[in-house]
Parts: sequence; structure tokens; C-alpha cells
Amino acid sequence: MSTDIQSIIKQKTDEAKRVPKGAIGGACLPELATNGSNKTVNKILPVLRRAKKMIDAGDYPSGAKLALRAINMDENCALANHVMAIALEKLGHLSKALEFYERAWRQDPNDGEVYQNLALVAWKLDMLPAAEKFLQLFLEISPGNVNGVINLSGVLRDQGRFEEAVELTRAAIYTHQDNAMLWNALATVLLESGDPFQAMTFYDEALRLDPDSARIWHNMAYAAGLAGDRELAASAGEKALAMSTVPEDRATIEYGLSQSCLALGQLEKGWRAHLSRFDPAGPSNMLYAIDAPRWDGEEDLTGKRVLLMGEQGLGDEVLYMNAAQDFMDAIGPNGRVDFAVERRLIGVVQRTYSPRKIMRHFNVNREGRQIRVIPDVKDWSAYDYYVPLGNAVAAQRKSLEDFPDHKGYLVPDPEKVKTMEKAVAALPAGPKIGLCWKSMVMNANRAKYFSPFDAWKPVLQTPGAVFVSMQYGDCAEEIAQAQKDLGVTIHELPGLDLKEDLDGVAAAGLALDLTIGPMNASTNLAAAHGGIVWFLASPDHWPLHSTGTIPWYPTSRVFSPEQFGKWDETMQRVAKTLGDVVGQRKVA
Repeated sequence: MSTDIQSIIKQKTDEAKRVPKGAIGGACLPELATNGSNKTVNKILPVLRRAKKMIDAGDYPSGAKLALRAINMDENCALANHVMAIALEKLGHLSKALEFYERAWRQDPNDGEVYQNLALVAWKLDMLPAAEKFLQLFLEISPGNVNGVINLSGVLRDQGRFEEAVELTRAAIYTHQDNAMLWNALATVLLESGDPFQAMTFYDEALRLDPDSARIWHNMAYAAGLAGDRELAASAGEKALAMSTVPEDRATIEYGLSQSCLALGQLEKGWRAHLSRFDPAGPSNMLYAIDAPRWDGEEDLTGKRVLLMGEQGLGDEVLYMNAAQDFMDAIGPNGRVDFAVERRLIGVVQRTYSPRKIMRHFNVNREGRQIRVIPDVKDWSAYDYYVPLGNAVAAQRKSLEDFPDHKGYLVPDPEKVKTMEKAVAALPAGPKIGLCWKSMVMNANRAKYFSPFDAWKPVLQTPGAVFVSMQYGDCAEEIAQAQKDLGVTIHELPGLDLKEDLDGVAAAGLALDLTIGPMNASTNLAAAHGGIVWFLASPDHWPLHSTGTIPWYPTSRVFSPEQFGKWDETMQRVAKTLGDVVGQRKVA
């Protein structure tokens, strides 16, 4: 067993994290008993009790200092090392926390809580096999422990092993039928597997048992949104926020509430709640290494020096540029707006907005947290404020009437357009239809939002259509599957790097007759440049704002499943509509 533990601990990494949905309690503070020497035990215990008190109160630095004092008294005290690990984990120093958990384990390998706490850190670092192993070891020491079962269920869930997670949780419920968090865990597994309706039934039971749980209300809000009950999603989110007292939970809950409000079309309220994405207490929130005040909408920016910064993912960055020109106009001619964007967008931003200065931003990962840096800014006193693009949108898009009727707001590269037009013209005769079917990141939690490739069969069988892959990432398997099973060729445009050449992607979106796919970088780029796009999106997706369309892109269409996850019927509608369009084009 020791060899397994050592090898797993050595895998500690700074790779991307995920906030565990339904993980119980974070790091668990152990009982204050010690295996330290008799000479020092009476001195160490009072110090560790104070450290525990500080950690419970959220004063993690003081807790760490007291734990260090205890370690200096006896470096072989398992409990002191355990408490130090917990304080470091709370402070976000995950790799260092792993080292102290390892020390605690070495000194007392029978302390089950060490294994559970190791699992929670590994989970945050996206080390799912390691987290699973630690929890299995914990449950060997503490059979049937409810928190251990719930956390192991969550780790199995995040690996896409939904049936195992359901069976594990269901077995525990048989002997703990009044435990609300077990019902919550079961519901969350079902939710992540793509069944929000059944999940809501079990969240109802969890809330019957514990109606004051902010976490369960938050999860109910998420499930209700996916199930299409936006009003319930918003009201449940409000209840969760009112009940929550834990800073980490409040940040997550308020962000979820922002999505519900935006989905309802309550834009001003949604954008206010959306500021929660900057709360450093939010475990999955990005941190910013920027030495300038952030503008959140309160101050008058007329005539100010501003750095407008892209945020969120690449698709969101393109989407948010919808309001960039209006924001610049509001600054006025006496002000200055520089840009910091994803490096692949520098060309289009330069063509569209002609800023005096444009630079790249990028992310670094430290201890499981993403940190946004802008290395080309050497003197932050050159700016009065930095403005995340989402805040610019919040200022300029306060109601649905604020979205302009346009055919695209980004300027394409004319040479790239000519090149792509030639490439598309060289394809077989017929309307040219671009296809996207997945995201670059497809894990168990994200897959439920995307139509499975098998559901595309009726679309791919549209007579007369010529299909072109606009799918970045590894898609060779799906292209081969279409050829083998349906005899359909999904063409690839020669010389186009769909991941790196975003100007080329945008130009292709203009050269094609139509692009169909989820809201990702390719479809957002096509629509933002004026291409015709049919988006495949859940009806609760917040950019729809409860309109059934996407106001950000007036020329686009949206196809949504009538029930979450039921893509077969949706793709049949897409196929019928596409058949009508192709038939009309052939007649013309």
C-alpha cells in the first residue's frame, strides 16, 4: 500500500482543476489527538486547537502559522503536519499541501482522514484516478463512511462512470435514508449524466430532509435550468445565495444565479451577479495578475485610459466583442482604449477597432488556479482602469433592445476570404455546409451539452449538400465513421489550420453557405464576421436570453431540443430545414 501512495503523491501536478460538485466539507479537520512525544504533547495540543479555531473562522494564514509552530515543537507530529496541510490547502497551495499530507500519512498511516483529504486535493488538481485510490483506501479504514461514499461517487461521476456512482450512492442510501447529502449526491450523478428531470426528484427529497442547505438549493437551480424551468432555477438560486455563509460557496452560487437571470433575459440583474466571476474565493474563478483597478461599471470612463481585456474562453471573447465598439464610443475621442486579447485574435481586433496598442494575454496555472497575465504591460500606471470585456457588455447591453441589428461586427481578412472562397469553390457542386459537433474539451461533465455524432445521421444524409469540417481538434474518427457508415464525405479545406488560423476560420465561415454547430470558437467567429450559422444550443443557454434566438447574432438561427439532451428529434428538424434550403438552392 505504501508504494501505491508514494507513486500517486509523486504525480502531483499544476494541471487544470475542477470544483467538485457535491464534495463534502473540503479538507476534514482531524480529532485533536497526537502521536507526538509525551514531553511536547501538552504544549502542542493547545497550539493546534488554536490553529483549528483559526481555520474554522477562515483565518487560514494564522492557522498555518500556528501549525508551523507546532511542527517546530515536534516535526514528527502527524497531527501538526495534517493541520498544516489543511491550512495550506485552504490557502490554495495545493502542491505544498500534498507534501504535508504525505508527511502526516508517513507518521500515522492509520489516520483515515489523511486519505480523504489527499483525495480532495487530488480531485481539485484533476488527478481523478489518484483521488479514487485515496478514497478507496479511506473507505477500507472507515467502511461505509458517508462523506467518503459521497466523495468517491463524485470522483467516479467525473470520470464518466455514472452507473458505478449511482450504485455506490444508492447502496449507502439503503442504510442512511435520512441523509440529505446522499440524496444530493445521487441527484448530482444523474444530473451530470444528462438527466436533470430525475435529478430534480432526488433534489426534492434532499431538500425535504434539509430545506436549509444552500448547496442543495444551488444544485436544484442548476438542474431546473437544464430542465427548462428558468423561473425555478432563478428562485432556487436566490434561496441558495440567501442561505450560504461560506465564501467559496457564495461565489459559485452567485455565478450560477447570474446564468439563470441572463437566461431569463433579466440582463441588468444577471450582469450584476456575473461580477461574482471575479471573486477570488470562487474555487474555479480566474485570478488576475494586473496592477490596475478593475472597472465594474460605477465610474464615468469618459476620457479615461482603459485596457479592454478579453476574458473567459475563446468563443466568449469573440461573443463579447459585440459591444466593444459601443464601449469605445462611450470612452470618447479624448480617452484611450487599448486591447489585450487571445494572441490568435490580434489580427481581427487590429482590423476592426484599430486600437493604438494591442497585446496578448495568456493564462498560467498555479496550484490548480488559472491566472490571467498580460506580460507586455510594463507600467500599469499608464491605465486608469482595466475593463474585462464582459463588463463592457454589461454596460452596453442592459436590455434586449440594446443589441444592434447587424450582419456581423468583426472585419475579415480580405486575402484570407479570397483564399477560402477558392478552396470552397473547388469542392463538388452543391451548397457548402460547414459542420462542428463538439468542443475542444469533451469530458464527462461537458458531453451532455453536445449532440452526439450519431445523431447527425439525418443531416449528413441530406441530398445535394456538400459537407465541410469546421471542427478543430481530433475529429478523424468521426469523419471516417461518416464515410464508412453513410458513404458521406466530410471535406477538409486544404491548408486551413482550424485551431491556429482564426482569420482563416472566419473567412471560411463567410465562404461557406452555412455553418451548423454548437456555440464554439468556429461558429462564433463565423457569425461575428457575418456568416450564416445555425446554432445547436440548449434552450436554457444564457446567450439566448429566453428569446429562442441569439440576439448577439441577428442573422443566425437556433435549434434547441424540446427536452434537455433529446438531440435525435432536434437533428431531424435540422435535417428537414436543411433539406428545404438545399432543395430551394438547387431549383434556383
